[in-house]
Amino acid sequence: MELFVNQVLAGIATGAIYACMALAVVMIYQAIDHLNFAQGEMAMFSTFVSWQLMQWGVPYWGAFLLTLVFSFFGGILIERLLFKPLAKAPILTNVAGFIALFAIINSSAGLIWDFTIKEYPTPFGSSPFLGSQLISTHQAGMIGVTILLLIGLYVFFRFTRIGLAMRAAASVPESARLVGIN
Repeated sequence: MELFVNQVLAGIATGAIYACMALAVVMIYQAIDHLNFAQGEMAMFSTFVSWQLMQWGVPYWGAFLLTLVFSFFGGILIERLLFKPLAKAPILTNVAGFIALFAIINSSAGLIWDFTIKEYPTPFGSSPFLGSQLISTHQAGMIGVTILLLIGLYVFFRFTRIGLAMRAAASVPESARLVGIN
């Protein structure tokens, strides 16, 4: 029975990662009305940047914050160079653009960091969670961060002015533009 509970909790922890990725895909799709095939590669590249910073001696949380800044400006650059010019293009042109972005980012990461798996440290540790052998602190951390992220997004989209405007623009863009929401 202990093994069964361990496997269920490990599955929930892994499912938390998939939930975050699915949420990211849906949010990007709602924002730009296209499926970004390169989204996973963009996350992978950012993770390699964070890993490289840690190899250079930057502490974990410093590398995390610097990578957020790098990713933010990288996202702006990609939006200006790819998303904006393709906004009114036919759907197959968008698909080709996103697949090209996928290939460029994947190849660039391989060129810079080689195509080998790198060990990335966990911020939560790997000891048993609260002394229990059923779940590790890493798995509990993944579940906890996902729950906090979901609660934070719910509060943002439900109770803030910007979140409500984003929901309106995503669900009925024409009406949102009529009331002044870009």
